[in-house]
Amino acid sequence: MARFGNANEHADWETAHDVFTYANALHQMLRRIGTADMDGYVTAVRGIMHGAMALYLARYLNVPAARMPGDGNGQLDDLPTDAETIRTALLDAFDRQRHVDLAARLVARHLTLGHPPQALIATLALAVLREDAGFHADQMLEAGARPFAVRGNTDEGRHILIAVARYLAAHSPTERGTLQTADIARRLMQGGELHQGAGAS
Repeated sequence: MARFGNANEHADWETAHDVFTYANALHQMLRRIGTADMDGYVTAVRGIMHGAMALYLARYLNVPAARMPGDGNGQLDDLPTDAETIRTALLDAFDRQRHVDLAARLVARHLTLGHPPQALIATLALAVLREDAGFHADQMLEAGARPFAVRGNTDEGRHILIAVARYLAAHSPTERGTLQTADIARRLMQGGELHQGAGAS
C-alpha cells in the first residue's frame, strides 16, 4: 500500500487495501493465540499461506512502485518543520484530489522529525471522520494504528502510516454529507435551531 503505483486504476486501491487489512487481522490473531493452542496454530499457518498468496497475486500493482518518501534522498526538505503546520498541510492535502504523494511526504516528514506520532494518528482519524468514509477507510486507519503502536517510529512503522495516508488521500475529498448531518445533530443537541422562522403569517 505504501508503494502502490498512482498509475493503477482507482478500484485497484481496494485490492491493495484487502491484502493490507487481511495481514493486519492475521497479525492481531497471531498475537492473541500465541503458539500454545495447536488448533489455532494450524489455522494461523493456513492464514499465513492465504495472506502470502494474496500478496503474491497483488504484487503487479506495485510495478512500477511509488517512491518511499524520506528514505535519505532529501525529498522532504521543502516541507515545513513545525508539527502543527505539517498536520494542517496534511488535512489540506486531503481537501484536494490526487495529492497521494504529498500526503505520504507530509507523514514521513512529521515522523522523521520525531514529532509525536499520536498527534499524527489523531489527524488521520480526523481526516476519516470529516469524510463520508465507508468501512474501508475505518479499517485502513485501524490497520495502520495498531501495527504502528507495536513497531513505533521505526522505518517499518513509518511505512505503515505512509500507507494509511496514501489510501486516505486517494479517497478524499468526498461530498462530506455525513459531517453536515453530524453538525446539525450537534446543534440540535445543544438546543439550537435549524431554521429561523419569519414569523406566523
